[in-house]
Amino acid sequence: MGGLNVKNTIAERALQIIAPHPCYGCGKMGNVLCDYCKYDIIHEPFVGCILCGRPNLEGACQYHASPFRRVYTVSTRAGTLKHIIDGLKFSHNKSAAKALADLLHDSLPLFPAGTIIVPIPTIPSHIRTRGYDHVGVIAQHLSSLRGMPIAPLLIRRTRTVQHAASNATARRNQAETAFAIKDSDIEGRSVLVLDDIVTTGSTLVAAGRLLQEAGAYVYGAALAYQPLD
Repeated sequence: MGGLNVKNTIAERALQIIAPHPCYGCGKMGNVLCDYCKYDIIHEPFVGCILCGRPNLEGACQYHASPFRRVYTVSTRAGTLKHIIDGLKFSHNKSAAKALADLLHDSLPLFPAGTIIVPIPTIPSHIRTRGYDHVGVIAQHLSSLRGMPIAPLLIRRTRTVQHAASNATARRNQAETAFAIKDSDIEGRSVLVLDDIVTTGSTLVAAGRLLQEAGAYVYGAALAYQPLD
């Protein structure tokens, strides 16, 4: 995915000085997320299984076959965190990506040396609509903060997905055939699979399983957990 575009980064910083954005939480002018609201999000983490929601410290409980050594989720998709994610995805507020990466940076532990960030690839039609891959942009900022390289190892086999109208079983069936893995020597390497929102965990698990089958030690991370209605 490469590094951040320097010209775009300078332009975004200049725009922030000229027209600062109010905090999505409290409305204070300056940044999309002030330190106080950031603290509130980080100190209300989601501590449960991404597959069923049961309380669990490992992120995936014993009732499921999971490829992950551990899964980390910043918080539930509600309140300020929901507004920031929605701002990035639906309101073209690209500056929200850095605030979201900061939340991940402050919520995640240290990983083994050489761990690779593997973003879940966004559906091409959504990239065209937004003008950017929102998970990819978050991954770029997180890579810069952590000094961890990004490797776009996953390819989407399906160009569309219908999550909004899907139940848990349908989501699992879609996810199982949604990805392919690029030829890459990752045997024995640690990878961090990154997504924005987990609902049934199907997408994250399907991607993690492919990487595990390729010989990687797999961790998972998401910004928010949202139960399936």
